[in-house]
Amino acid sequence: MATKGSAPVRMAVIGLGRAGWDIHVAAIRGRKDFVLTDVADLEKTRLAEAKAEFGCRTFLDYKQMLRETDADLVVVATQSKDHAPMSIEALRIAKPHQVVMSEKPMAMSVRETDRALDAAKRSKGRFTVHQNARLGADFLHIKEVMKSGVLGDVYMIKRGQYSYGRRNDWQVLRKYGGGNLNNNGVHAVDQVLQLLDSPVKDVWGDLQQVLIPGDAEDHVKVVIRAESGMVADVEVTTAVAVPAYAWMLLGTKGTLISDGTISRLRYHTQKLPKIRAVDSHMMPTRAYGIVGQSEKIQFKEEEMPSSAPSKKSFYDYLYDAIRKGKPLLVNPESVRPTMYVLQQARKGTLFTSST
Repeated sequence: MATKGSAPVRMAVIGLGRAGWDIHVAAIRGRKDFVLTDVADLEKTRLAEAKAEFGCRTFLDYKQMLRETDADLVVVATQSKDHAPMSIEALRIAKPHQVVMSEKPMAMSVRETDRALDAAKRSKGRFTVHQNARLGADFLHIKEVMKSGVLGDVYMIKRGQYSYGRRNDWQVLRKYGGGNLNNNGVHAVDQVLQLLDSPVKDVWGDLQQVLIPGDAEDHVKVVIRAESGMVADVEVTTAVAVPAYAWMLLGTKGTLISDGTISRLRYHTQKLPKIRAVDSHMMPTRAYGIVGQSEKIQFKEEEMPSSAPSKKSFYDYLYDAIRKGKPLLVNPESVRPTMYVLQQARKGTLFTSST
């Protein structure tokens, strides 16, 4: 049950690393409608930094923080392997007004995902996941183009994220939940599943370790086929030196290609006459195409910004859910298909090299 009123949302954060400090704490820094009240971390220097800036309470033991905090929002922003266990613990003792938010990925497996979802059903509080790429300006633009129907029926979606670089932190080790699939791939997969808007039928994946040390992947390829027949092709890699497309939509009337900044569309608006297959072993004119006639399709070409910015930030939506009783932007049940795809993508993959 939401706490209503105009008081600032009290926030507690578990984990003051890159996500906890540079994403979540940064998101409320300077806002008057949020206040950081409690933080938990294993590093005393990070706790001291938070206390010096915000005057918040600090804890080395996150369970003690969960027992003592009266925060409206509890953010779990630790290493990926800890997201589900810590979220489950937070949900177990959550008060009716509290929202527990897990960073992505919400779990390491479908079984762990279901444990978290079950904990949410039994909890007095509410649960959500920081799948904030659902508010990405380029994603919302792609969603608008698909909804407009200008490309006809879209039968394939391609999503690419390309860069070239190395790292050697915990994200290169699977024991911590590292790897590019959990780190960046989870957002790309979640985006295309929102666009497919149909249950997943088949998943094929290939994870490769190209440039990084450790035992996790830096190159991700995932192909998803939905029950509707639509296909999504996702490629997320930090091992490609020349970036390719960010988005590609293939439709029955045309195509969109976007580099993430500019979208180029080529499509037709003609009503094409029906044709039938000619059951013959030869073409009389030795030419490809339609037997006995030529067909000219007039295409239109457009160029536009790949941007349809959200009117609200993820934290604006959180405020509305906590203080105004609105639904949470991300229903955790909607993230389960994403976790299923990630699990299936890991099956049968082979790392080809390591440096």
